[in-house]
Amino acid sequence: MTLSSRSLPESVTRSQPSLAETDGRSKNTRVFEKPRRRQLAAQARAYGGRIGKRIGVMLTAAALLSVMLIPLHESANIGMYDYGTMKFDWTTDPSTWLKPADPAYSDYNVLLDGHAHTTLSDGRLTPEQLVEYAMAQGFNALVVTDHNTVAGGLQAERYARKKYAGRFVVIPGMEYSNCRVHMNLIDINATVAGSSDGGAYPSDDEIQRVIAHTHAQGGLAIINHIPWSTRILERLGHARLPGHPSVEALVDWGIDGFEVINQATFDMPTLQFMRAHNSSHLLFMTGSDVHAPGKAYAWTVLKAPVFTKNAIMNEIRAGRTSYLFDPTGNRAGELPTYSSRYLALAPLAGAAEYIASFYDRYSGQYSFHGTHCQRDIVDVHSRSIGYLVMYIITAAVLTELARVLCQQIRFCVVRWWIKRPNNSTTDEPAQPV
Repeated sequence: MTLSSRSLPESVTRSQPSLAETDGRSKNTRVFEKPRRRQLAAQARAYGGRIGKRIGVMLTAAALLSVMLIPLHESANIGMYDYGTMKFDWTTDPSTWLKPADPAYSDYNVLLDGHAHTTLSDGRLTPEQLVEYAMAQGFNALVVTDHNTVAGGLQAERYARKKYAGRFVVIPGMEYSNCRVHMNLIDINATVAGSSDGGAYPSDDEIQRVIAHTHAQGGLAIINHIPWSTRILERLGHARLPGHPSVEALVDWGIDGFEVINQATFDMPTLQFMRAHNSSHLLFMTGSDVHAPGKAYAWTVLKAPVFTKNAIMNEIRAGRTSYLFDPTGNRAGELPTYSSRYLALAPLAGAAEYIASFYDRYSGQYSFHGTHCQRDIVDVHSRSIGYLVMYIITAAVLTELARVLCQQIRFCVVRWWIKRPNNSTTDEPAQPV
C-alpha cells in the first residue's frame, strides 16, 4: 500500500522542502559564502600586513641600534673607572715576604720600578698620582717611561723633588714604541725622536740611531718585554711586533740591557742568554709596566751609597742590582670607583656588547704612530644573525596572534556581560494597572 502526499499530515508535508526550495537555499548559501571568503581574505591580508610592519619596524630598529652601538663597543675606552679620585693611602713592604734573587743584595736600600706610564701617553694616572701610587706599592724610585715622550717623566720628577725630596726619586725616560720594538730610554732629559720617515716600521739603522742618541744624552737603552712583543696573535697569524730584532742583533747594535720581568711574566730565555753572553756588560731590569692601578709583582733592588738619582743610575750602569719577584702579586691595593660617565653609558654599553656578539674583531697591535701593526680581521657570525631575524619574525607573529586572541577574549567577555540574566530583558507582558 502506497501513501500519497494527500494522506500525510499537513505538518509533515510542509516540513519537507521542495526541490526548488532546496536549489534556492544552495544558491543563497553560495552567494553568502563568497562575501565571507572575501572577508576572511581581507582579514588575513590585514593580519599579514600588521605582522610585516612589525617585522620591518623591529629589523629597522635592530639595524639602527647596531649602527649607533657598534662604535661605542669599538671605542678604546669609555672611562669605566674614575681614577682621579683615588687616594693611595696604603703601603706595601715587600721585604716582609720576599728576598732578593741574589742574597748579596739583602741590604738593599732602593726599590725601583723601571717601567711605568702616565696620562701623558696611555696611562690612567697623572704623573703626580703615579708617584703616590708607586710609593704605596713599596717603591722609593721610579722610571717614568711614557710612549714616545719624556714629558711625563719630567713632570713626575718635578713633583717628587718638590714634595718628597730625599724620600723618593724619579728618573725621567720614555718608551720608544713602534711595530718593531718597545725600548725604554732611561735617564734622559729630552724626547729621542726617530727620523720622520721611520714611523711605525723603523729600519735597523733607525733603531741604532735612536740607541746612539740615547747614549749621547747619557741614558741607557733597555729592550722591553720580549715575550709580549714576539707572542703570535693566533687569529692574525703574526707576532705582536712583526720583525722584532733578535737578541743577538740588539746586542750588536749597542743595547744596554733587557727587561727580564714585566708585570707577572719572567723572561727566563733572555736572562739565560744574558748570563751566557757577557752578563757583566748586559743589564737586566724589572718593570710593572703600569697603565692603571693594580698589583705589583717585581721590584728592582740595589744598594746606593747615597739616595740620589745619580747614585742610583751609577749602580744600575754597573749592573749591581737584583730583584724581588712574586708571581701572585702584592697583597695591598685599592679599587677605583665607577665614573659617572660609565654609569650613564652602561645600559648602552651592555646593548653594544650584545650587538658585538654577532661578530669577532681581531685588532692588530697599536703602533703608537696612529696605525696598527697588523690588518684587522672581522669574522661575522651570519648564522647568529639569521637566528636573530628568525626570532624577530617569531616574536612579531606571536604578538599578532596574542593581539587577536585578546580581541576574541574581550568580545566573548562583553557578549557574556550583555547576556547575563540581570541584563536580559523579559518577554512577559506588563501587568495592567
